Amino acid sequence: MRNEVREARRIDSPQGRRTFAALGLVIFLTASIVLTPGARASATEYPTWGQVAAARASEAAAQALVAQIQLQLATLRTQAEQTAALAEARGAEYENADQKFQEAAFKASKLKGQADTANALAVASRAKAGQIVAQLARTGGQSLSMRLFADGKNSEQLLARLGFESKVAQLASGVYAKATRDRNSAQSLTDQANLAAKSREQLRTIASQALDSARIASAAADAAVAEQVQNQADLQAQLVVLTEKRAATESDFAVGEAARAAAAAAAAAARAGSAGKVSSAGWANPTSGRMVSPYGYRIHPIYKDWRLHNGVDLAGGCNVPIYAATGGQVSFSGLNGGYGNFIILDHGNGIQSAYAHIIDGGRLVSNGQTVAAGQLIARTGSTGGSTGCHLHFEVRSGGVAFDPVPFMRERGVTLG
Repeated sequence: MRNEVREARRIDSPQGRRTFAALGLVIFLTASIVLTPGARASATEYPTWGQVAAARASEAAAQALVAQIQLQLATLRTQAEQTAALAEARGAEYENADQKFQEAAFKASKLKGQADTANALAVASRAKAGQIVAQLARTGGQSLSMRLFADGKNSEQLLARLGFESKVAQLASGVYAKATRDRNSAQSLTDQANLAAKSREQLRTIASQALDSARIASAAADAAVAEQVQNQADLQAQLVVLTEKRAATESDFAVGEAARAAAAAAAAAARAGSAGKVSSAGWANPTSGRMVSPYGYRIHPIYKDWRLHNGVDLAGGCNVPIYAATGGQVSFSGLNGGYGNFIILDHGNGIQSAYAHIIDGGRLVSNGQTVAAGQLIARTGSTGGSTGCHLHFEVRSGGVAFDPVPFMRERGVTLG
């Protein structure tokens, strides 16, 4: 940087201005080739401080470079806004698809349980009917009328038994009829459960595709913001130097680097924060705060409809640390409709944990990153469909969310 400062000062001398007078025209022509709106700028297309110092030798070159810088600043801002809007739209699509999948999975699981119960009842009913049929068979194959005709001496005893065996036959008929009804009910529930499972798998595919699209859009949005942060400090400082028509000072050269260093230090400090307490099983409480809403169906506090609440809400305030429930890899980090800023961690063996409503700027991990149990990954907020700062926390198996409270309790962690 000191060499670049010395070069700029040398350029600003009378001799330097004469030496670079011709170069000014070249810079003017180069600077006139600017980015079109929406095009993605590369690092090599941004002006250097040497070019800024040289452009001051020509009013036309300086004006052209000012125009280029202004356009590049606007382009960076537009790119960040457009990619953020696309990420938000893709995230909303994923959240909608995932909600349908979760409700279909809940329904399929419930129908499967009902079908299993009905099948067990049908088996018991058939067994009972079989026992009665076997008992009747042991009395002999002859009808009562034939036995009355064949054995006149015992006819009175047989007539006495007539009423009893008639009742037994009626009972057998009733048991058989119930067995038939139970079998039909079990078959109906099994058919419904199979259809629900098929629908669930179709919705799983749709949700998975939506997640892939949301992940790509989120990565693009994060990259656009990173590029904006990386370059706008230098561009703004260069713009000030050119518009004020003065020589660049060492502080001008340093401003961009200082801004980037401060941002990097803040991110490093956030990532190095104290971790959540990790249990002997290797799992950690994701945040502090009391549980304000459990897992299960409820009236949504904003949308006012009856829907499945896929996790638990833990309210401890705004900007409260959120920790990784256990070690794994970031499967998704970005905007996700009603979930707001959202993170999914993949822990292997089909197990995932999810963290929603993160504060803007509070996602501290990115897609594909590996995290440790109890690592600081985010901070609580109220983004998306939220009425106040809290963490919406989920645990999923095979993509299906379930009640995380007993799951975490078995691993030595009490939520809320």
